[in-house]
Formats: sequence, structure tokens, C-alpha cells
Amino acid sequence: MSKDKKLETESPFQWFQFRKDLGFPVFIRFKANEFEQSVVDFLNHHHFQKVLDNEVKAAESLIVTHPHARVLTMSEASVVVSRQITSMVESDQYGQESIVDQVRYKVYRLKNNALMMYSFSNKEWQLGVFKTFGSKAHMSSSKIVLNRYLSFALQGLGVIGFWGVPIDEGMVVQRHQESKGEAVYIDVKNERIISQDGVRKLSARFKILRLNPTLKNRNVRMTSEELLSFLSSHCTYFDTRGLTVPVRQLIQSVTKVTEGVHHPEESFKPRTDLSL
Repeated sequence: MSKDKKLETESPFQWFQFRKDLGFPVFIRFKANEFEQSVVDFLNHHHFQKVLDNEVKAAESLIVTHPHARVLTMSEASVVVSRQITSMVESDQYGQESIVDQVRYKVYRLKNNALMMYSFSNKEWQLGVFKTFGSKAHMSSSKIVLNRYLSFALQGLGVIGFWGVPIDEGMVVQRHQESKGEAVYIDVKNERIISQDGVRKLSARFKILRLNPTLKNRNVRMTSEELLSFLSSHCTYFDTRGLTVPVRQLIQSVTKVTEGVHHPEESFKPRTDLSL
């Protein structure tokens, strides 16, 4: 990954931009012949909008000029990368996800699913996945990988993500296994909520719910310390050295403008996603 390498806009890539309507300088590109239509549907569903051929040069200019721009080149995993993705490694004892620090970059791995090379000093990142990425059979794992990329790419823009699902009065924060890889992002600077359901204003009454199996017919408000700890352990960003100072500051900002609530688990009914 060369820091000053010119983007290959002349090659047969399909380009997608996260929330193009909001101007986020965060992109995914891939060669059309390496993946099936299900990948396009998956990206569209998660608000990665196609960059038209006549818009690619403008996208390239945005990437070059914006200090926090990121472009992820997604490729079908080679034999060597496939072995890295599926092999048994020491870190597997701690979970399916891991990050390994190399000299000039980091390697994120979701076992049996993906391998991503990234560096915060470099705008171009690489992702190796299988052809099944984004398919119905691998929806949850694909969402996890996509949201890890977004968490790394958006934190420099003042946007922090949490595993969970949106609700009318706020969001339910969960572990990524419980949310099936779904996440909700809070754009602290612009006071807005970005989720799979769309974009809305961050209201003064925004509630963050933690489901509690022992509660019955009532809510219990969290203390600020409880909310801070809860959000810190459920955010989509993670690293070998723990949360960075900017990420911790974003979470602290969220705790100041939201209300944490313990909510009875039995009364929460998750929505059914029939869109894919």
C-alpha cells in the first residue's frame, strides 16, 4: 500500500460511496467480474451508493484532498489469503476477530470470512473476502466486516458506531452476535443518527437501551459511569491497544447528550428484516 499511489480510476472497478448524499469521503471499490450481484445489493442496503462513471474523477479528487478519506479495495481472496483467513491461529482462543500489528499497517481478521489490511497513515486499504461475501447465508458476518471498516474509517470524522438496532425513541445497544452484525452510528459533530433505516436528527431525548432479563414492567436509568462503560464495551471500534483517546472522547460526548436506560428484555421485540 503506497501512501502516494495514484488511484486506479481507469481500471474496471465499481465504486461505492458511504452515504454519498451526506458527502462522507468513505469508499469501497471492487472489480465487477470478481463478485456477484448480491454484493451490490448488500452495499446498497447499507447505504453505499454507486459512484457513476462520470463521478469517479470527483471521487478521486475528494480522496486525494480530504485528510480523512478512505478507499477500501475489495478483492476475492487469493489462495494465500484464503489460508490466512481459514487457518487456526493463536488469537482464535480469544474470539473470531483479531487485529495484528505489522510494521507499517494492521491486519484485521474475521476467521473464515475476511482479512483487511489498513493503516491510518494511508488512504488506500485492502480487503480479501470470498465470493459469498454479502450473500444471505453470510449476512451477519458480512455486516460485521463492513461495520468494522466503517468504524475505522469514520472515527476521524467524529462518527462513532455501536452494535445494536434503532428504535423510535433511540437505540438498543447489544453485542454484535445479538444484533446480527447491525450497528448504529452517532455523528456527534452534526448531531445525527445514521443507521440501516436511514438518517435522523439526534434528539435531546435520545435513549440508549440496555436489555435486562431480570427487569419486569419498568425502566431503570443508568448512571453516567454505567453508560460510559456500557458504550465503551459495545462500540464497533476496537484495537489491540484498546480504544484511542479520540474514540473515548467521542463516547464521552455521546453520554452527555443521551440517556442510558435498563429496559426489560421480555418487552423488546426486534424488527424483522425482509429487505434482503
